[in-house]
Amino acid sequence: MKIFTLILILFWVHLVADFVLQDDFMAQNKGKNRFLMFVHIALWTGAICLALNCMGLFVWWKFAMLLVGHFVIDTWKATKEDKTYALTRDLYIDQALHFVQLLLCLI
Repeated sequence: MKIFTLILILFWVHLVADFVLQDDFMAQNKGKNRFLMFVHIALWTGAICLALNCMGLFVWWKFAMLLVGHFVIDTWKATKEDKTYALTRDLYIDQALHFVQLLLCLI
């Protein structure tokens, strides 16, 4: 597969797993409830790893990087006390870091 196609597939899976599979309840409460955070991260990591496996790109270090990285990124964003920039600057930073994770998966 061409690199652009791989990026598009990973980006699409990311959007579905990070937004569609995360309802409002989970989005608003994952910073207060570690179990909800784990469910969100497990769903996202599983979806990305499934896509990587289908593309023949899955290895275990990518699973660990995605799981730990997503936990750190989402915990940072969800536990911020100042929610002024939650839907602007912080969301853009969050998504940019997830995109970096996806690009690292292409190594």
